[in-house]
Amino acid sequence: MSTIKKILPYLLAVFIAYVFLRYLPFKFASGSHLFQVLEDWSGLAWFEPHGRYLTGGAELLACILLFIPRLQSLGGLLSLALMTGAIFFHVFTPLGIDPYNDGGKLFTQAVGVWFSGLIIIFLRRDEYFPLLKSLLSDPKFSKEMM
Repeated sequence: MSTIKKILPYLLAVFIAYVFLRYLPFKFASGSHLFQVLEDWSGLAWFEPHGRYLTGGAELLACILLFIPRLQSLGGLLSLALMTGAIFFHVFTPLGIDPYNDGGKLFTQAVGVWFSGLIIIFLRRDEYFPLLKSLLSDPKFSKEMM
């Protein structure tokens, strides 16, 4: 069991990074269909391109965190949060499950990343309190928080 607990999070991290990095160029290229639909639906004029840039940056950060052993749990948490938003927008907005008429591949991958992030969080659950404790006991971090 301990071998699975050590290896599985990295296998899931590879999957998450593959999905995030595969779509990353579209987050930084102009004219995203998805974000334009969300902007038109929401009426928020900043959603395209700023929402796209923010999402791309957060996905890139998640990819980095997923491969830093002490921070992998945070990468899983960030991945879960990002995909919760993505799933919400696909289900409850005009985007729909299949915005590209490809059988819902993008949505299916979002759900796969969501579950992968959840599993990483579960497998690394013992790391949150020590990480928080080390951050709070670090004099540099403590001064910045006050």
